[in-house]
Amino acid sequence: MLNQKRVFYSILIFLILGISNLFGQGRVIHQIDDNLYSYKYVNDDGKVTQKGYYKKIDGNYEKHSYWRDYVGTVAYFENGKMIWIKPKGKKKYTYREIEYHRMKAEIKRLKSLVALND
Repeated sequence: MLNQKRVFYSILIFLILGISNLFGQGRVIHQIDDNLYSYKYVNDDGKVTQKGYYKKIDGNYEKHSYWRDYVGTVAYFENGKMIWIKPKGKKKYTYREIEYHRMKAEIKRLKSLVALND
């Protein structure tokens, strides 16, 4: 159970970092096609710490195709929706599994709130 929580929080951190501003310092984006862009983040040491692709959909940049980080986590997105993620050395988690764990955590939180109000 504890290991599942660690993996869940690792995934959550990966997603939060990936949602950050596209055009900040260290971020490099190149247009590949009409609505497809390659992306990489280069840290202060010049090392690429994250790379992937964005697809421009209705004026918004949505993650698309494979994304990798410097520790070996790989994720696959289709038009902004994560299909699966595989942290290095761990099993591959599907979108359904991730949603299941989110819902499970939310139910636990709501049960705690209800118990406080009783």
